[in-house]
Amino acid sequence: MDIRFLVTFMEVAQTRHFGKAAENLYLTQSAVSARIKQLEEYFNAALFVRNRNSLQLTTAGEKLLPFAASLAATLEQTRAAMNEENTQYLSIASTPNAWDMYLKKNLDDMNAHLDDVSLRAEICNNEQLSRMVHERNIDLAITTVPFKSDDVDILELSASVLSLYCSASLVEKPFGRHYISLDWGIKANEIIEKSYPDIKTAGIRTASLQVALNYLSTNESVIILPDEIAQSLVDTGELVMLNSLAPLCVKCYLIYLKQTKSTRLGQFIEVFKQRVKKNKFAK
Repeated sequence: MDIRFLVTFMEVAQTRHFGKAAENLYLTQSAVSARIKQLEEYFNAALFVRNRNSLQLTTAGEKLLPFAASLAATLEQTRAAMNEENTQYLSIASTPNAWDMYLKKNLDDMNAHLDDVSLRAEICNNEQLSRMVHERNIDLAITTVPFKSDDVDILELSASVLSLYCSASLVEKPFGRHYISLDWGIKANEIIEKSYPDIKTAGIRTASLQVALNYLSTNESVIILPDEIAQSLVDTGELVMLNSLAPLCVKCYLIYLKQTKSTRLGQFIEVFKQRVKKNKFAK
């Protein structure tokens, strides 16, 4: 996803007017409309309610706004760091789910190994990741669905068991259409639907972990989540574990070109490998 689309979205949300947003961004109104349309297609949700004399954020738009602001701020900080003289940088991109499951919580530790290097982080879909890696537009990719290629090496970073959870307030109630169906890949989905046929009639279906968690925060729901993601919600009493799906799990992978020319990149990949060994030993 182009970060400029999120910046455009935030400007429209602030001005509540496509024309004013276009003026402030030095774009045509049609360009602003096109960017918002592509965002809506990407998230498969309307972001604005367009009335004759007003423009209002939808519920989906309200949920997207803080994440858009956070990503834009992170990108601006990264750009500033990259513009410093004599600064080297490594670029890493992940899918949204891999960001939530792995990269977000490990980013600070990664930076600790880059004393004189700036880290550029982006979020995009799996198809874009594959293209960017092969075109050398990024150094490293992190995803939950590894793409097949003879030109890359793939390192398994983490594995989290999937379990069935429900809102604490829903424990004594019939589940009905309270299911949230998350896409965990074809094989995993087949196993899940065989174990829980009612999930086929889920009230909401999404491939985005963040969308699912946002919906869960305001709606009684039954959902299958990685244990590591669900644990904080269990600790606060918001979720209750109903059943573990072990050994079914969701994994995060590091992907990079086999022919790595950068010594610094090779050292950074070694950091990932040592982390994996440490985690295996701890278990």
